[in-house]
Amino acid sequence: MPAIPITLDPQMIAVMEKRRTLTLGPQDLGDLSIDDIRKNYNHERAWWNAIKPKMDSVEALSVPGPLRDIALRIYRPFNQNPRPTLLYLHGGGWVVGNLDTHDRVMRLLATFSGAVVVGIDYALSPEHKFPVAINETLAVIQWLKTSGHNHGLDPTRLALGGDSAGANMAVAVTQLHHQRDHQAIRFLLLYYGAYGLTGSRSWQQYGNADYEFTREEKAFYLDSYLGNSSDHADSRFNVLSGDIACLPQAFIAAAECDPLHDDSVALHEAMRKANRPAHLEVYTGVLHSFIHYSRLLDKATQALRDGAQALTKALS
Repeated sequence: MPAIPITLDPQMIAVMEKRRTLTLGPQDLGDLSIDDIRKNYNHERAWWNAIKPKMDSVEALSVPGPLRDIALRIYRPFNQNPRPTLLYLHGGGWVVGNLDTHDRVMRLLATFSGAVVVGIDYALSPEHKFPVAINETLAVIQWLKTSGHNHGLDPTRLALGGDSAGANMAVAVTQLHHQRDHQAIRFLLLYYGAYGLTGSRSWQQYGNADYEFTREEKAFYLDSYLGNSSDHADSRFNVLSGDIACLPQAFIAAAECDPLHDDSVALHEAMRKANRPAHLEVYTGVLHSFIHYSRLLDKATQALRDGAQALTKALS
């Protein structure tokens, strides 16, 4: 196991030890097929999702998309008050992840916020390149506005959230949807997203094999997601180059020991300069993807609770 810096939370070290026992085999992405990469990821995430917070109901359905039907999962907490809606986009480098790998995250967000959480099983890369997943999310928002009331969803109190790649898409979709409807998305819940920085200090410090997310993995995921080099500058990917002034109130969570730490700082600063309401919370001693590990990591639970409470306050 790589050397652990003293700045890591002891519970984060325990998480890393546990993850090592859950690994199926070789983790070099360049030596594995896409199917094997996903199999490994799903296997490792299964343990973290094995204990499921109870919901009032969980509904699976699909809605029409631009290329295919899009699977959704609706989590309704035990709360009879009028409830806001959170559309959630899972992380996984646009290549891995699904509704099952983020099941516990979405259940906890629903529990802590009292909101109805709708997980979106968007199309993955490289089978579906940028911007297919973004277009699918826009289609889900349109469905929500026209048909969501049939499922108890409130389109007038709508938040969009996600982690990592999902946080990137949440910002991009909000910027795009603002061109159609200035009031639709009222809150952003963002966990350690990739927002467009290159060569940042945090990438230099944490983008190696001692940590959760390496430069080699970043290159693999971006090559899988983006169609060509010009897409790197596209504001639907590099959201820091997009319309920051249109963004709604945001809760921006960063992991201290994460290559993407500085992306969150940059987004918060850009929103501040654009006079947009945003709160940045940096969770010390933890790595990228830390919100998955709430079975062993108290700061994962705290980050989910903090974001959920910010959502509740914003949409009450």
